[in-house]
Amino acid sequence: MTASGWEFLPDRAIWWPSESTLIVSDLHLGKAAHFRRHGIAVPNAVNTNTLERLSALVSRHRPQRLLVLGDLFHSEENSEWLEFKAWLSDLNAEPWFEEFRLVEGNHDILHPSAFDGVRLERSARWVHGNWMFVHDPDDVADLPDGRYGVSGHLHPALSLVGKGRQSLKLPCWWYSAERRVLVVPTFGTFTGSVSVKPQPGDSCWVTTGDTVISVPVSA
Repeated sequence: MTASGWEFLPDRAIWWPSESTLIVSDLHLGKAAHFRRHGIAVPNAVNTNTLERLSALVSRHRPQRLLVLGDLFHSEENSEWLEFKAWLSDLNAEPWFEEFRLVEGNHDILHPSAFDGVRLERSARWVHGNWMFVHDPDDVADLPDGRYGVSGHLHPALSLVGKGRQSLKLPCWWYSAERRVLVVPTFGTFTGSVSVKPQPGDSCWVTTGDTVISVPVSA
């Protein structure tokens, strides 16, 4: 599935071939360790699974840039931050890789010292061509003409109801025509999703995990 030259990938990512950029949002790394620290049993493999899925996409597309639209790390520094740093060090060592860029979200609260020695670019937003990348769609309320917003934060999903009243909730990309903002699905393994309500004129694409499907928005 493509939109504006972008390819929406079944594993909840975007491939931007003309810029050699892989776009993901809301990884929430460290969330499992955070829950365990507070007495809630969560498997250790959750963090590893997110990084393994991301590694698979990186190996397939070999991007020069990896862009994360916020909530890279869920909370305070813990052992899973060390796992990510080792993963990023290996990625930065690849001769074809140039930049890991984080547009910071509300959960990106690590102390600046956590980034010492880490090759990673951070900013509140990133403007590239006609696109303004942010974490929260509310941060692009006043887009200039000809520019479009791209955000995460909402963990969007679309609830589908069949003729027999069967229901299914699938992660989605949601483009709001009124706001000119594309909201992308969460990438992290240990994250939930929230059903959105597209308006007439909007566009939606859902992912089943195996394929991406454009879903008509009814009036």
